[in-house]
Amino acid sequence: MAKIKTNKRFDQYILRGRLRQSGFERWRYVFSAFSKSTGQERKFYIELYIVNPGLSPKTAVISQKSRLALSESELQYALAGTESAAHANDELDVRPSYALVKAGVFGAGGKQINKFHASSQMSFIKNSEIFRVGECLFGPKSLSGSVAVSTQDLRVRPELLCNVGSMDWDLKFEYQIESVPIYRKKSYCWLPIGMKTAFSGTVHLDNQEYVILPKSSEGYVDKCWGERPNSPYFHISSSKMTSIISGKAMNNSCFSLEGEFGGDLSASVMLDGERVPVENFSFFKRDSIIHDCSQLSNGDGGEKVHWTVSIHKGKMVIDIDLFCNGKDMFVRDYEMPQGKRCLLKILGGKGNGEIRIYKKIGKNLELLEHANIYDAICEFGQTEEVGK
Repeated sequence: MAKIKTNKRFDQYILRGRLRQSGFERWRYVFSAFSKSTGQERKFYIELYIVNPGLSPKTAVISQKSRLALSESELQYALAGTESAAHANDELDVRPSYALVKAGVFGAGGKQINKFHASSQMSFIKNSEIFRVGECLFGPKSLSGSVAVSTQDLRVRPELLCNVGSMDWDLKFEYQIESVPIYRKKSYCWLPIGMKTAFSGTVHLDNQEYVILPKSSEGYVDKCWGERPNSPYFHISSSKMTSIISGKAMNNSCFSLEGEFGGDLSASVMLDGERVPVENFSFFKRDSIIHDCSQLSNGDGGEKVHWTVSIHKGKMVIDIDLFCNGKDMFVRDYEMPQGKRCLLKILGGKGNGEIRIYKKIGKNLELLEHANIYDAICEFGQTEEVGK
């Protein structure tokens, strides 16, 4: 599929102006890979999370860093409530500033591994249009790099907010189904730039090799930037679907939904290579998108998380139901740009379910497609102020 021309500039760094002092940007790459030794399939992700890069360009500042102990004099000041007591808690007012490379895997035994860089360690290689962040490279068609955190690292620096482990990657990718920005305001923009993306290459997770094949990679790429990440946060997306009507794989179909934007979601849906007109909502036409994320018992003592979405836009109606096993989900952490030890905690995992797409004909609904969804990205998050 030809590259959307308006997207080319979004392949380059966008966080400018006041957002450099008070803002964030996140690039996300998701793909499936097979273990070379066991054949097990796992879903990986690689992210670049840039926050307040203009505040401390030469040093990576993590606002979660806390004092392990107060000196005797500081303790006396704190008990007395003097000015030095406020100084002793200065860390509570620290705002983060860094470029974070976050990588890991979804599913049972899921993990996140973080590597923090000062924003001055980011550079743009103009000839190849590649961003270098430390030793990691982010290009318009390739990714390479590594992250590693030892048990000792985490013991000394719990503010790294991640798991022990190592991961390295050498990948090529190509957008197969692209999208323009779906939600674009002065304070926030979301672009599912590669709603369906073919990845190839290799990944090593904790010294085990995984192979990525383009036809089975189920790749997804999106970018967002603005004043602060969404909270509550809601995201579902998939490009792996099989029609229940025809029994055939839907290789040219996919969807991506994200929010919450003032309580609502933004959506992009492709059906058999055609864009379903559900992206721009008008409140004057009774357009609506209803969504929910709830916890259920699966009947054998375990828990499931249920995602539901119902879109009513013009003559189109889309209903999506997805389920994730609770044991296969885990929480990723993101510092909010405003600091105050405020974290966006995102519960994420792989989900399966169904999608139904209808068209209104008078007062009736014509079923255009009914399909099974596999290995969807399913995420829900909220902010939490640490220590409260």
